[in-house]
Amino acid sequence: MKTQQYKSKRKINVTAFYHKDFKWKVVLPTIIYNYLQDKLQEQPPFKGFKEDIALYYLSLIISVPAGKKGKIYKYGYVPLFAQALKDKNYRYKEYFRYFLDIGILEYKEYSTSAKKSKSFRYNFSNIKFESTECVNFEVFEISDVNFNKKLLKEDLFNDCFSSCPQLCTWFDDGLHIDFDRLCYDMQSEFCYNKYNLNYNLFNPILSKVYNYWYSALMLKEQCFRVSRKPDSDNRLHTNLTNMPSMFRPYMTYHGENIQSLDIKNSQPYFMVLVLEKLENSSVRRIINKVFNNNNSNISMMMQKLKEVTSSKAFQEEFSPLKNAVLTGQFYEFLMPLFPDIKPFKVVSGSAGELIEYYQHRFFNSSKNLIELCEFKSKRDLMKRLTLQILYTPLTRPSKEYMIFKLHFPLLCECIETFKATTDEPGSFKLFPKLLQQVESDCVLDKISKELCKKYPQMPLWTIHDSFCTTQSWFPIMETAVKELFLSYSGGILPSFKCDPWCKDCECLKVA
Repeated sequence: MKTQQYKSKRKINVTAFYHKDFKWKVVLPTIIYNYLQDKLQEQPPFKGFKEDIALYYLSLIISVPAGKKGKIYKYGYVPLFAQALKDKNYRYKEYFRYFLDIGILEYKEYSTSAKKSKSFRYNFSNIKFESTECVNFEVFEISDVNFNKKLLKEDLFNDCFSSCPQLCTWFDDGLHIDFDRLCYDMQSEFCYNKYNLNYNLFNPILSKVYNYWYSALMLKEQCFRVSRKPDSDNRLHTNLTNMPSMFRPYMTYHGENIQSLDIKNSQPYFMVLVLEKLENSSVRRIINKVFNNNNSNISMMMQKLKEVTSSKAFQEEFSPLKNAVLTGQFYEFLMPLFPDIKPFKVVSGSAGELIEYYQHRFFNSSKNLIELCEFKSKRDLMKRLTLQILYTPLTRPSKEYMIFKLHFPLLCECIETFKATTDEPGSFKLFPKLLQQVESDCVLDKISKELCKKYPQMPLWTIHDSFCTTQSWFPIMETAVKELFLSYSGGILPSFKCDPWCKDCECLKVA
C-alpha cells in the first residue's frame, strides 16, 4: 500500500497552537449562556465586569471534568483552585459572588479534612426546563486581548512543547471529526431526561453527556489542548486521550482513516519490565525520580528487590505470569484464580451468541464509596481487578489482592516493597506512578522520538499506551514500533493489538 506523504504546516513549538491572532475558545451549555444573558439585563454586574472572563470561569464547570476522562464529581460539584482562578483575574471573587447572587452557580465550601478546594456546579434548580433535552452547547472566542494572553500563558510554558514536539506537530487542520455524522449516529448519547436530574444522587448520565459534547466540540473547532506534567504521571494528555473511544470512527487525517497499535496488558507489562530491568539505567533513573532520590530508602528498597527477584523461587512463581503478560493473555490467566466470580445473567446477542454479564464491587475514589459495577465479560472484570491489585493500599488490601497474594506471594512482596518505601500516607500511589513514568519514558521519550526521526512525514499521535497513525502509514509504523520496543526493553517484547478507527474494517479510507 502506498503511503500518503504529509508535512504538517505547523512549526514544532508553541506557535503550532497559539499563533499571533489565536483566540482562546470556551464551551458552555446553551441554557447556561442564555440564563447569564438574561441576568445581565435583570441584575447588572459590578463595575469592571467583563463577559469574556465570566464565560471562561463558567466554562470550567464543563472543561475541568472533561479533562478527567471517566471521573464523576460527587453531586456534580467541581473543585476550582483559588490560586488558579486568581492567576486569570485578581477580581475572581467578585465574579463568583455575582454568579451566586444571580443563581447560575451554587457551591460547596472548602473541606479541610478532605483537602479539597471550594467546589461549584450549575444551579439547575434556578434554570427552568422540561422533559428530555438533547443538550446544546455554544463555543465562544475570548476576544479580550489581555485576558487571552493570560489564558495562553498556562500552555506557553507547557513541558510537552519541548519534550514531545514530534507529537504536538500533528494536531493541525488536517485532524478532523465528522461532527454532523457523529451527532446523528449518537443522538441518544447527547440526551438526558431532565425530570430525572437529581443532584441528591450521583448523575453519571448528565456528566457523560457534558463530557461527550465538550470533547466533540473542541475537536470540531480544532481547539487543540496538550499538556504534560513531569512530576505526576508524565503522560501526554491531549484531545485524543480525553476523547471517548466511540468517537474514533469519526476521526480522519486529511480524509484518511486512523489506526492505532495498542500495547496489550500494558500496566502488567511495564511491571514485568521494571522487575526484569532493575539494573537498567533508564529504569533506575525513573525509580530515583519517583521516590524523590531518597538514597537510603532507595538503596534498601533496591537491595530487597534484587534479593527477591534473583531467587529461584521467585523465577518459578513469576515465569508463568510473565509469559501470560507477554503473550497478551494476562486477564485470561487471572480468571481461574477467582472461581467464585460467576455471571449474574446470561443473554443472547444479536447473532445468537451467549453474553455473560458480571457484577462486582469496587471502590470509586471520585464518589468515595464502594459501588456495584457491571461488566459484559469476565475478562473485562479482570481488567478492572488488575488495577485494583496493582494499586490497592497496603493498609486496606482488597479481598481480591489477598487471593492474588496467595498465588504470587513473592511478586506481592516486590509490589509491597515499592509501596512501603516511604512513610507518607499516600506512598502506595508511588508504584502506579512508577509504571506510568516508565510507560511515558518508553512511548514518548524514546520510541515516538525515534519514529519521528526515521519517518518525519508520518503523522503520529499517542494515547498513553497506543501509537496512532493513518491507515497507509500503519504497516510501516507497526514494524518500526516492534523493532524499537525490542531495543528499548532488551528483548522483553509485549503483544500488540491493531485497532482500526472505524466500525467496519471494510470502511477504511485512504486519501
